[in-house]
Amino acid sequence: PDAALTERADAIADIDEETNRLNRIVSDVLDFAKPLHFERHAIDLNALCRSSVDAAFVDAADTHVSLELDRSLPPILTDAERLRTALVNILTNARQAVHATTSSRTTAVGLVEPDVRVATRLDSNGAEITIEDRGVGISPEDMTHIFDPYYTTRRAGTGLGLPIAKNIIEGLGGSIDVASTRGAGTALRIWLPTATPDTQG
Repeated sequence: PDAALTERADAIADIDEETNRLNRIVSDVLDFAKPLHFERHAIDLNALCRSSVDAAFVDAADTHVSLELDRSLPPILTDAERLRTALVNILTNARQAVHATTSSRTTAVGLVEPDVRVATRLDSNGAEITIEDRGVGISPEDMTHIFDPYYTTRRAGTGLGLPIAKNIIEGLGGSIDVASTRGAGTALRIWLPTATPDTQG
């Protein structure tokens, strides 16, 4: 009887996991297919980065995330909800990349390096967000496809997280660049204007 109960519980867990995966796929497909409409307001970019980290790592207490936020950043005019979606997608990828690696996170002097680093800085033309992870990295072959819709190397992935993020960031007048080394990690740099074109003087 115990074996039968265990088998049934495992089957239910598998069904639940697959249902959640399919729900994520449907949700991502619908998000990707929607035309983007932006509602821009002045926001605190540093606070948005913090809340995005909290959302992406809510149940990942074993992952060390460092925040290096530029206090000189002024409020920027952007769509907070859309940008948060993009950041959570990118941070979720970073989290999964870290969890897929078995490399040591300890430096020669015994200090534990962060698994993921999120930094902001003000430049002369806008604001920059850097998200770096010490995960498995991306192979050169995969790098050419990371923004292609539905391209994924993970069974549970939809291949839409990064394309959605790119669409949002570029729709907000920004840009996104990626650099990665297989086995060493990935760095994404997002640039955003601090004002919309019609408010720049």
